[in-house]
Amino acid sequence: MDSAPHKTRCNPAAIGRNKHLCESLADSCFPVSEGPSALHLNEFFLRQFCDAHTCSGGRKPFSKGGKRETSTLHVVISVLVLMLLALFYIFMYLYRRGIKRGSQGLKHISKSGQKKRS
Repeated sequence: MDSAPHKTRCNPAAIGRNKHLCESLADSCFPVSEGPSALHLNEFFLRQFCDAHTCSGGRKPFSKGGKRETSTLHVVISVLVLMLLALFYIFMYLYRRGIKRGSQGLKHISKSGQKKRS
């Protein structure tokens, strides 16, 4: 349907330069000659960050607008907290209302008691 060529924002020269800088950063931060843990970190850094510098159109590890997975446990806990908060406020409302009614009843009793004495 759409016969116009799709514009890409990928610049192969910039991608190559960025990938080279990323690889040199990995080599300077995690020198391979320092042992197996440094080798492991170097490979991890290269896979995680440097492999993202490509024009292939594949999935990038930290692309903008990535999908967030919603955790079922997170949703359940959020709903539970909201329900407890609502119950707390209902309890506080009813408790305050009960105190006000109770004090008004005492005022009426004390006023009627004073009138009888006169």
